[in-house]
Amino acid sequence: MFFTLFLTLLFPLAFCLIPLKKGSSSEISSFFSKEYTDVLKGICCIIVVYVHVKNGNFLQDAIGSFAYVCVTLFFLFSSYGMLLSVEKKSDYLKHFWRNRLSALLIPLFLINVAIFACGYVKTGLYRFDALYSLNGYVRVLLEFCLWFYFVEIVKKKWFPKNHVLGDLLLIVGIVSSSLLLYLLVDAEVSAQNGWPFERIGLVWGILLYRYYGKFISWTQKHCLIKTVMLFLLSICLGVLYLKFKMVYFWGAYLLKIVLGLALIVFFFIFTEKRIVANKISSWLGGISYEVYLSHGMIMGMVAYYCPNINSGVFIFVSICIILIFSTLVHCIGKPIVKYLRK
Repeated sequence: MFFTLFLTLLFPLAFCLIPLKKGSSSEISSFFSKEYTDVLKGICCIIVVYVHVKNGNFLQDAIGSFAYVCVTLFFLFSSYGMLLSVEKKSDYLKHFWRNRLSALLIPLFLINVAIFACGYVKTGLYRFDALYSLNGYVRVLLEFCLWFYFVEIVKKKWFPKNHVLGDLLLIVGIVSSSLLLYLLVDAEVSAQNGWPFERIGLVWGILLYRYYGKFISWTQKHCLIKTVMLFLLSICLGVLYLKFKMVYFWGAYLLKIVLGLALIVFFFIFTEKRIVANKISSWLGGISYEVYLSHGMIMGMVAYYCPNINSGVFIFVSICIILIFSTLVHCIGKPIVKYLRK
């Protein structure tokens, strides 16, 4: 049992604690810099892997329960980055679809080819639909790209200096799609393909970009007190969620979203002056997208060939293969994406 728990904790501890050490002012990555977000992406992608472990252990279940917060963060990074780019680069919209589609779809296609091959190995059947299958996470990002592009074109033509109205249109679109998915679609299907809770991270990214300066000023005043208060608030909301998560809408939807926001703000304050970027965190952040897309396939293959493997060993072996495979896909896809962006 101890060996199983040790292997279960190995990767989260390695990728969480090492870059979160207290460093000098020259070592610490500035808040929301590329180095900072790379560290967070790396940590998040490892935690997301844990939620899909079959026949796991209680520790893996506890770690995996935070996966929805990590996906929320991924969406937050996306909307923040898109707003930053459109307002800093004058030609961003001109090359918007070429850049976004190549970055999203090239890694997805390469992994779909691998999924197609694995499907043939397991079943002996050719499932060509696997080659053009759209991951639910990618689908949400494409939906947001379409809405974002439409809003920016309309804003550019009709109200180029009114950021408030543009942000409001973006937020209304995100929240409306989230509510429609939760209220009108079967809960299980919605959670797997629509990401109704996690896509609210797109809203948090917009608000963080727009109120970045005020947020930084707020975090720097009485930082320790706010860290402790947010930690306690997260615990209280977590207990309430465990008790009321089956209550329609108020518990299963609103409370879950508020809990996710509390955890994210707590994590931002806690890590703002602690993240120290290094080659490992940069590498893991760079392949986080590929890790997310490929982990289900690889864990399925490990489970298929090693059905009786210890859960700790299963996690260790799976993550090692996932990291190697994702690095390979990244190395193949990156020059292709770079070429297409030209």
